[in-house]
Amino acid sequence: MHNEAQLRSDTCDRLDQKVLRLRASVEAGHRRIIDLRQGAAQARAVKREQDMQMRLNRHGNNSAVNEAEELIARVLGRDDPFEQAQILTDINRDLSGADLTDRMADAGFGQATRVTADSVLADLKTNL
Repeated sequence: MHNEAQLRSDTCDRLDQKVLRLRASVEAGHRRIIDLRQGAAQARAVKREQDMQMRLNRHGNNSAVNEAEELIARVLGRDDPFEQAQILTDINRDLSGADLTDRMADAGFGQATRVTADSVLADLKTNL
């Protein structure tokens, strides 16, 4: 009986060791499955990102940017119509000769027909 009890005890010890090894193996397999699932989720995310990048490049995302830049360049490159009108008004005024007498007087030829800042300063200096 003592031998039989010893044999049963040895068998139980061996079975306990097998159970521990089996549990360790199952846990390692379980960890491996979790790692594989996480890796698969990561791979799917990377694949989706790559697919989106390919679609963006295929649809010519740069063409929209280029078109916008060209539009901005066209708008900013145009002449200002108000500035053009001012320049034409100045040219027409200079060509009309209406202020020729004043310009000649300012240059020292003839009597001034209007009061200028210089004449006011000169009057102030002589009166003081």
